[in-house]
Amino acid sequence: MKRGEEARALVSKADDAPQSEARPRRRSVLVPLYGKRAPGSAIEMARIVASALHEPLHGMFISPEPVAASEVARRMQMSPSALDGFVIDVEVGDPVERLVAFTERCPTSFLVIEADPEGQNEEGLGVGEFAAQIIEASRAPVLLVPPGTTPRLERILLPLDGTPSTASALEPAGELARRVGASLDILLVGGARNTPQREHGAMSPPQYVDQPQHEWPAFSDEFLHRFLTGIGHCPEEVPTRFHLGAGDPADEILRYAGDLASHLTVLVWHGHLEDRHGSVFRTVLQRAHCPVLVLRC
Repeated sequence: MKRGEEARALVSKADDAPQSEARPRRRSVLVPLYGKRAPGSAIEMARIVASALHEPLHGMFISPEPVAASEVARRMQMSPSALDGFVIDVEVGDPVERLVAFTERCPTSFLVIEADPEGQNEEGLGVGEFAAQIIEASRAPVLLVPPGTTPRLERILLPLDGTPSTASALEPAGELARRVGASLDILLVGGARNTPQREHGAMSPPQYVDQPQHEWPAFSDEFLHRFLTGIGHCPEEVPTRFHLGAGDPADEILRYAGDLASHLTVLVWHGHLEDRHGSVFRTVLQRAHCPVLVLRC
């Protein structure tokens, strides 16, 4: 596959930077600038995330032909000031291939994409064909923002299934919560005992509780310590609350996200859509009303 032509420029400058293979090794927050509609909500969310993490903002414009970086705002029908502070990369080629290639060669903390709920049929993920392909192809954390969302990151819902493999992917979510000053609502759903093959080290709530005033606090303390601090490396200073889902995992995640007025739901995805985890993942993406952060396990 041939590498697309690139140009890099600060939006605040009219001059185009020279094309180069060299990229800064510092992690960045990346927003795809693709399609006919300006991803305003994704841009605003990316600003919040980049500011909290003290990381640069990148915007990637993917085009069938070479375009000067200074022309990107006009092509996207945006005010030039909408991209103030962004470093713009122009790529020529297949949009998904170029975006994934960028995240593979350049450290990317978050790939912030505006979802397109109307751009995909019911069998899809409910976020639009482009976003769905990025989720399936990219290893970088993908933050999906519904159009029209007013970005806020004060309450983050973090569903867990009690398995170490799921918890191991949580470090970006915990660090984001610490940097933006958000609280974490930890929701245990499904129960590891219900998985077809119980994972070593998995932890499920006790089926029978004789002294709930003692056993539930002890269980929640042990769960949070093992899965958030020990495996997920979540900073201890992040405020957390523990919740136990009682029904279908997807339904419980969506219910808690609504009841708690969550500003972000975090989903750890194992990379498959056919199994039980994949079914929960697909359902939540299709029906979620708040932004969703997808972390690959």
